[in-house]
Amino acid sequence: MQNRDQLKTNSGDYFDKRHDNSDQETDIRNLFSFQLQRLAGLSTRIAALSIRPQYGVTPREWRVLAVLNYLGEVPLQELAKHSGLIKSQMSRTVSAMIDRGYIAKTANPEDGRSILLRLSPEGLALSRAILDASFERNQQMLATLSNAEQQILIELLRRVTRTSSRYYHELRNSASQSDLRSIEEE
Repeated sequence: MQNRDQLKTNSGDYFDKRHDNSDQETDIRNLFSFQLQRLAGLSTRIAALSIRPQYGVTPREWRVLAVLNYLGEVPLQELAKHSGLIKSQMSRTVSAMIDRGYIAKTANPEDGRSILLRLSPEGLALSRAILDASFERNQQMLATLSNAEQQILIELLRRVTRTSSRYYHELRNSASQSDLRSIEEE
């Protein structure tokens, strides 16, 4: 594991090296959403390179297992909401995980038309193993930050997530049905 100073020195960033644009308002690199998308993409690729070879699941499948682990037994819609996936993506992912024996389903006693999902014993064991590895992976990704900075970053991200969620729901409530359908198709 590299120390913080080595990572600062060795972490040359493609986007930081090209075209120093001092005009803050015209440089996409200054958008929080752009940086967040870049980080999310990197995180997913890092997870794919470490999770799939070792555990045989994709980052999306791992996310479903991890979220189901903390939610317990829930309907598909609730799992999709907490996982940040649209229902059609969630349905395909859950079906594959059921077929592989990681997720169990039971009839929903409150709604005969839906099912409840929960981790099977195999899914729980896999989820815990990957979670342990994920904490190690996160430490690598956050290695340039002190423990205090890491805690501050996590809290700031939670706050921005709450604010963004409220903003999303405001936009969603005023969106047309065709706009909502096009979002689900993306």
